[in-house]
Amino acid sequence: MAAASRYNVDGDEADVSKNKLGITDPKELGDAETVLLTDAYDYFLELLDKGKLNLKLDLIFELHEYFLGMLYSWAGKVRTVNISKGNMLFMPPNQIKKVLKDFESEFKKNCPRPDDSKKEIVRKIAYLYCELNVIHPFREGNGRTIRLFMDLFLASCGYEGLDFRKISEVEYIAACKKGTLKDYKPMEKIVFGLLNKKTELE
Repeated sequence: MAAASRYNVDGDEADVSKNKLGITDPKELGDAETVLLTDAYDYFLELLDKGKLNLKLDLIFELHEYFLGMLYSWAGKVRTVNISKGNMLFMPPNQIKKVLKDFESEFKKNCPRPDDSKKEIVRKIAYLYCELNVIHPFREGNGRTIRLFMDLFLASCGYEGLDFRKISEVEYIAACKKGTLKDYKPMEKIVFGLLNKKTELE
C-alpha cells in the first residue's frame, strides 16, 4: 500500500495515495510526482516565455490539475476535508471558495511586477505564499503548487525560482506558522536569502 497522507485528516478521505495508475509503492509514487512536477515547471515556464500565461489567482487550480491530474481524481479541485499538520490547522473546506474570492483583490495588489525592487518582490512573494499556504486549497500538493505559482511570478520578473531545499524544514515550518498569524517577516527572510536574478546564459 502506498504511503498515507502527510496531513492529519477529519473525514473519510485519509487514503489520498489511491491513484489512477494503481501505483502501490511509496517510492514509485513519489518519483512519479517528482517527474510530473518537473514537467509542470517546463510546461508553464514555456507558456510564460511565449506570453501565453495569465498570472491570475485561478491559475493555481490549473497548475495543480496539470501537476497531479494524471495521478489523482481530486487534482485541481477544492478539498472537501479538514486537514492539519502538527499543530497548524488550515482553512476549513467550506470556507475556501469564499476566502479565495475575497482574497482576489489583495492578490492583485500584491502580484510582483518586473519594475518592483527586490525588497518589494520579497515582501509580495512572502505575503502571497503565506496567505495561500493558510488557505491550503488542495487535498495534497499544496506547497509544491504554491511554490510553482510563486516561481512563475519570479520568472516574469527576471528571477530564478526559489530552492527551498537550501533551508531547514524547521525554519520553513516556523515561517509558515508565523504566516498564519500575519507575521510575514520570517518568510521574507527566507525568500530574500534564496532570491537570485536569472543568469544570462541563453
